[in-house]
Amino acid sequence: MSDQPAGSTLAVIRAALPALLPSEQRVAEVVLARSAEVIDWSVADLAAAAGTSSATAVRACQHLGFRGFQQLRLLLARDAGNAAQPASPEFGPGDSPETIAAAVFATAGGVLAGGMGAVEPAALRKAVDVLVAARRVVFVANGGSGFVAQAAAFRFTANGFIAEAPAEAISQQIVCRLLTAEDVCVAISSSGVNEVTLRAAEAAAKAGATLVGVTSLTHSPLTALADLTLVTGTAPFQRNDVFAGPMAQLALLVSLQLAAGFRRPDRSSEVLDEVWQVITSDTRRS
Repeated sequence: MSDQPAGSTLAVIRAALPALLPSEQRVAEVVLARSAEVIDWSVADLAAAAGTSSATAVRACQHLGFRGFQQLRLLLARDAGNAAQPASPEFGPGDSPETIAAAVFATAGGVLAGGMGAVEPAALRKAVDVLVAARRVVFVANGGSGFVAQAAAFRFTANGFIAEAPAEAISQQIVCRLLTAEDVCVAISSSGVNEVTLRAAEAAAKAGATLVGVTSLTHSPLTALADLTLVTGTAPFQRNDVFAGPMAQLALLVSLQLAAGFRRPDRSSEVLDEVWQVITSDTRRS
């Protein structure tokens, strides 16, 4: 955790929180809700606020990936001057469309600012390596993450990769069963527990393909199955949710596409020229 980027401490906590025991989760929730106060607390203060023992508070910090409470305090203090992900602005039925739009854009900005916090640089570099080397890349996602897979597949295809994102669940499983050890399957699930996505991911793993999991949580069935996991530390689903997890995951996949494309400049440039011709041709006809 020593190389954790500045401003990422709360994102790391959010990503790991669901895997904690209930008493440890209370500790993490207090830190998330009162991080500015925790900087000046003792471990006994944190334990009292969470309604648990000091030993449990220390154990929670360790299970979140920190060496202990003191390292957590130091990282929170370091992050205090950085822009943390802000709380989602409140809005409701009585608000004007422009007020709602402003709140959604503000929330999106906060999500994207904090989403990189839990991504491990080493895992990011490894993901680019396997994508560059892949014969074929298949993206699978369902529900709220479905559009992420479609957008990612389009961008990779437009940059010279053989990529696809089957939209239908059975098609996903069939395509994944036909993958080989030369191929990569990118399975996207904010929760990491989507059963339909997991079935496709399992099929890809059994076929011998490299499985890359893109999710919001550090511990889930998807992370247990994946050869390589990329975690974005986004906030959990809320009442006025604007697809926080998928938005951060899309930004991550765009980053992967750009990094991988830069590693294959000749092919990417050739295909992009063809894409531009299609786009400009459609524009002239319209």
